[in-house]
Amino acid sequence: MPFDDADDDDTPLSGAPLPPDDRLWRHPSELGLSLGSAGTSSSTDPSGTRLWAVAVVAGLIGSALSLGVVAVAGRLSADVVEKRVIERVAVRPVAELSLASASGSGQGVIAIAKSMAPAIARIESSTDKGKTIASAILVRTDGYLVTNAHVVASITKVLVVLSDGSELAGRVVGIDAMTDIAILKVDRDQLPVAVLGSATDLQSGQPAIAIGSPLGTSGGPSVTVGVISALGRRVDSFDGVELHDMVQTDAPTAAGSSGGALCDGSGSVIGMTTAISTSTDPAANALVYAIPVDIVRAVADDIIATGAARHSWLGVEGADLDAANAKDIGVTGGAKVTKVIDNSPASLAGLRSDDVVTALDGAKITSMSSFVVALRGHHPGDSITLEIRRGAAPQTMVITLGERNA
Repeated sequence: MPFDDADDDDTPLSGAPLPPDDRLWRHPSELGLSLGSAGTSSSTDPSGTRLWAVAVVAGLIGSALSLGVVAVAGRLSADVVEKRVIERVAVRPVAELSLASASGSGQGVIAIAKSMAPAIARIESSTDKGKTIASAILVRTDGYLVTNAHVVASITKVLVVLSDGSELAGRVVGIDAMTDIAILKVDRDQLPVAVLGSATDLQSGQPAIAIGSPLGTSGGPSVTVGVISALGRRVDSFDGVELHDMVQTDAPTAAGSSGGALCDGSGSVIGMTTAISTSTDPAANALVYAIPVDIVRAVADDIIATGAARHSWLGVEGADLDAANAKDIGVTGGAKVTKVIDNSPASLAGLRSDDVVTALDGAKITSMSSFVVALRGHHPGDSITLEIRRGAAPQTMVITLGERNA
């Protein structure tokens, strides 16, 4: 139907008005009231008085019926609506805290510490070798927590101590050794949860606040302040598993803080602390590493839904391309394939040792670590496009990823 923009909206309707009894409303003058004495009943027109009485009674009845319907609907909804599970995700996980306020005396740090404290728990795990202490982050109101896999591996019993001192029996829902992430569950609802941000837009130099619950602390979790000192680090976990794309910070953490939260200046969780440098350099030993929260969230979703994390599998081993070879083949960096596993997706697609991967789905690959991270963003069964250099010759190949066995 064509749009009508003619100036005839105010044209009066033609024809005589409908009789009063055929309309949904009536003018007050038709009910025996004069405009000059609105609100005053006419003493000479009993029919008008009767009509107003009918209108008032009808209104009261309608209101009563409406309230009854609302009451019934409310009662029904309470019986049939399922319990809500809440996760808190930051709308803008951007660090807004200034370095000045991050010095330890700023109100920003105090506010973040108070906000985060209820969502940080202490984990006391009993093993055949004794007791281990770690921290955990509450991520869902129905009792799910994330912590490090290495602190709950081979446990016989786990106790979760909340910030208010409550002690709850916990159970391990699932463990992913490849990312050093584990999911725990306690039987309690309406728990406070942390706000999950993102590590994708982090920059070196941003403020970082580490919050954990180590053994022996009273009055709430331990809070330390530093900066993001590096990104994309590759380190070994306590179990010797190589972890990629780690966030490095100089915010010191005490023993037992593994599994705690690393927050940005807005109070959003950007990572889960997991490893401390074991370098012989005393200065390097002040560095702490955190798993990016994006990886934590993805693994947690898999474990909660299925009991295990799913990882895509290409079937190669590799190393960073050195500067000399990069110059020889005309690239600035890449991941050099050192081994292709037989009958793997890479082998079936024709990838060979000494091939250099320079891009995945159009995204530049500058190192083996960046290649691993890019693959981690895909699921088993996904098809990816690799740009490689075989010698100096560029090639493109499409590979369907498999699933890595636990």
